[in-house]
Amino acid sequence: MKLGIVGSEAAKFTAETERAARQCIRSMVKEFRANLVISGHSPLGGIDWWAIEEATAQGVPTREYEPRVHAWAAPGGFRTRNLKIALDSDIVACITLKELPPGYQGMRFPEGCYHCKTPPWDHVKSGGCWTMKQARRQGKKTLLVVIGPGPRTVVRVGVASTAVQSSF
Repeated sequence: MKLGIVGSEAAKFTAETERAARQCIRSMVKEFRANLVISGHSPLGGIDWWAIEEATAQGVPTREYEPRVHAWAAPGGFRTRNLKIALDSDIVACITLKELPPGYQGMRFPEGCYHCKTPPWDHVKSGGCWTMKQARRQGKKTLLVVIGPGPRTVVRVGVASTAVQSSF
């Protein structure tokens, strides 16, 4: 099973939500019996890097599609990278957050995730959602994991009719 794991950048996480995300990644690798973990080596760190670190720690081979150009539509840019992840994976999981941490300095999207067409209280926008959407269009299974604040940090949301159900 080739498991694509994508999601939000490091700056969107607190220490608590990073721990929850890493635990989620470890659980997905085990639960889906991944024999390869694929991600995108974001220049902003976060889920892409943690997916590779956690898979490597479990002895699971990895593949990273690093963007050669830091632009969306340029050849070798983020769009090309995301399409490779979607095409190469059997399942694509996107890990994002319910809300941004206090003091987050990056871009905000008050209308919600425009990739998923969800309201702002559902989850913050993530480019990983676009990748997940492309995988779903190819008939792949997808999973959206939303990490929220508080003691029960992980909220799982299956996406589309090809969604995988998870117990992690």
